Amino acid sequence: MTATGLAQASRMALACVFLAAAPHKILVPAEFAQSLSSYQILPDMLINFIALTLPWLEMLVAFLLLCQVWTGPSLLLANAMLTVFLGALVLAYVRGIDIACGCFSSLRTPSDAMTLYIARDAAFLVLGLIAAWLHANGLKRKTLDG
Repeated sequence: MTATGLAQASRMALACVFLAAAPHKILVPAEFAQSLSSYQILPDMLINFIALTLPWLEMLVAFLLLCQVWTGPSLLLANAMLTVFLGALVLAYVRGIDIACGCFSSLRTPSDAMTLYIARDAAFLVLGLIAAWLHANGLKRKTLDG
């Protein structure tokens, strides 16, 4: 696989992650708000606002990545969100808070699933960083070659 193909594949995979995560949150914002609240990080006055806007931001980032529009800023935003998501999971885990992740659904899962959530989100972040690195290096090559 070429570097261009790998860049496209990693970007598409990252877009699919965000496309898979957003619909449930958009359709059932009250459940997503409850998931956000369970992290015990955000002030109550922000929870509903974030529950209503974050899924649409995830969907927007996914479409921008799929359409290759504003790819650099989209990858930056995707990686920023993934970093925050991973940080929130790790913080909840360290604090011993038993949560429903809220990432792809609001179903309650056993607390031993937290390590799986953390590993999964870390893998998503690695994917995002690879996509960003490949994109940045592709731009550098085009600038140097062209």
